[in-house]
Amino acid sequence: MVEDEASSSSQQNVITKLNSTLVSIVKQEWTVTWNSFISEMCNSATESQNKCENTLNILKLLSEEVFDFSKSTLIRNQAQELKQAMTTEFGAIFELCNFVITNAIQAPETIKQSLIR
Repeated sequence: MVEDEASSSSQQNVITKLNSTLVSIVKQEWTVTWNSFISEMCNSATESQNKCENTLNILKLLSEEVFDFSKSTLIRNQAQELKQAMTTEFGAIFELCNFVITNAIQAPETIKQSLIR
């Protein structure tokens, strides 16, 4: 049991680091070569509960980077482009959130995990 918890914690740490790395890459590539990032993430999120939770976490990280921390980590033009792209893609994000809410009866853990992180 203790080994399972340690393994799970280790896996979660790896996923967290991978998510951060992905967000760093997306900040550089999203508006240049990866315009479909948000729609691809949102579309694949509906395949499983784990994917959905992780996608919501990635979107949260990206949103924080673009809207909250962009002043210190991005140049002004890049920050504006990312904010505009995020605003443009809001429909896909909203649909994913709507999907989570409408399926909350079957997967209340997803809402709980998404709101906690």
